[in-house]
Amino acid sequence: MEEKEIKQKCLSLMETADAIYLSTNSSDGYPHTRMMSNLRNKEENPKAAETIAQKKEDFIIYFATSKSSPKMQHIRANPKVSAYFCNPREIQTLMLAGEVEEVSNLGFKRKLWQDGWEIHWPKGAEDPEFTVIKLLPSFAKGMFKEGPFEFKI
Repeated sequence: MEEKEIKQKCLSLMETADAIYLSTNSSDGYPHTRMMSNLRNKEENPKAAETIAQKKEDFIIYFATSKSSPKMQHIRANPKVSAYFCNPREIQTLMLAGEVEEVSNLGFKRKLWQDGWEIHWPKGAEDPEFTVIKLLPSFAKGMFKEGPFEFKI
């Protein structure tokens, strides 16, 4: 399979995966992995998916989180992370690794905001705890039925 086709399959997986698994590096030296909402998934997060699709930034991943969460403590100490998408039934996996940065643009945060997030951030997109981060990946690795792949971004 050619790299262009692999990248298209990766982008499709990123839009359909139910969740993303984000791994950060903690001060104890161990990676910590947790499930995160896939903001590209149109069924789960329609408003966020539409906003992200308009940005045309192929492999950049956005996450909504809380400013005081342990993952943010890890990221402040070491912004190098990995994100993992998978569809085990179809033998499709994608790991993107790179560095995370915090998004400070309130207008963008408002556009990403989803109804129901008030349970986490009662004051909405303006809640001081509501934080958006983006992963700027450097490389990708994964597996499709056709075999393993790897490419730089």
